[in-house]
Amino acid sequence: MRITVNAWDPGYADTGDRVGDSSRAKLDVNVELSGADWRPLGPPPASAAPPRVLLVDGVRRLDARIDIQTDEPTPFPGLCASYAAGVVVCQLDGDSPAARIAATKVERGLFSAAADGDVAAGRIAVYRGHRVNAEEPGDLVNAVQDRLSLLEVEVAELAEPGSRDLLVIDGSLRQRAHLMRAVGFVKSHQRRYLPDEQARVIDELKPGQRTPVFLLETPWRRHSWYLRLPGGGDGAWAGIARLECAADLDISDVMELADASAAVLPRLASSPHKDPRAPQNLTPIAGLERSLRAKLGDPRLLLRGLRAATASASANSAPR
Repeated sequence: MRITVNAWDPGYADTGDRVGDSSRAKLDVNVELSGADWRPLGPPPASAAPPRVLLVDGVRRLDARIDIQTDEPTPFPGLCASYAAGVVVCQLDGDSPAARIAATKVERGLFSAAADGDVAAGRIAVYRGHRVNAEEPGDLVNAVQDRLSLLEVEVAELAEPGSRDLLVIDGSLRQRAHLMRAVGFVKSHQRRYLPDEQARVIDELKPGQRTPVFLLETPWRRHSWYLRLPGGGDGAWAGIARLECAADLDISDVMELADASAAVLPRLASSPHKDPRAPQNLTPIAGLERSLRAKLGDPRLLLRGLRAATASASANSAPR
């Protein structure tokens, strides 16, 4: 087997989203309130705030695109990636709120339909082989994202959330909906799901207020609601985040999670002078991301190690 590392920067194709998730959404807006009665809700009472908020996030970097030459006439495309996940715990009750990083994990993987072994980038790192069904180029990126999602589950379970804690997953809750008291925190809006009659309520939200809960189905089902964070400016969608939780929860539990998110997440919103993604990029998550990216290592050293290792392996496998 011969592996060739391509020269161009793989990060140019990294959008941070799953490729191909464009199914038409199905909605039920008559979950918490009837669609005709929608209005801004909250802010909830202080008693709705959980004692701790656990925020889980992951980062990924596409280190190199590769070609794997086997006995087949056409080489198989592959992707070498580094990714890390962590959880930061915010203790919000008491007189002195505090935050600490409770757990982190770092992995490197080689993803390809032909990957059945590991590849070392010199002495500094090893990319574990992951054989995936990759019929399209975007399938490799999806495979990296799926593995990162599993890593986020692992660190979330290490943090052992309590029965009253709120577990916030940065991004969609997809593949993580089974986690106890978990909500997904979606910062960007690539499409507007609500009909005009209900979407106008988003425009009316004040900081700390949320929309009623609705049921959302794209490729998967979940409950969802919108929340406005403070410091977003005057735009209709300024400071708006969408949250989601598991579809199989009782509506009373869903409303409790929605109120808990509205009670504490505005307190964690970032400031524009500190973060260009403010206020949706929550301050503890921004700090966690910086720590995780530092753990990914120097991409130039990794690429150099990959090229040297694969060139050596190709030379050793060449016919003599």
